[in-house]
Amino acid sequence: MTSRAQLECNLFEFAIAPKRSRWEWCVRDRSGRVIMQGRVKSRAAARYQSERALFLLLLTTCPRPRLRPTANEGTP
Repeated sequence: MTSRAQLECNLFEFAIAPKRSRWEWCVRDRSGRVIMQGRVKSRAAARYQSERALFLLLLTTCPRPRLRPTANEGTP
């Protein structure tokens, strides 16, 4: 998969909205489907939680480069 294709499939956004006396946050994928959501008392906490969820989501979905063994690995 090319890097451009990876960026296109790993596109997420977060939204924060006031609801009554609380703030609701959610993380959505490209099609608008809610992947993670929550509700907290303050806007700052909602922003923190949504950014944290987005970070964890990107951490688990982005492929990591494989480390190649070096020629010296295996010799004492």
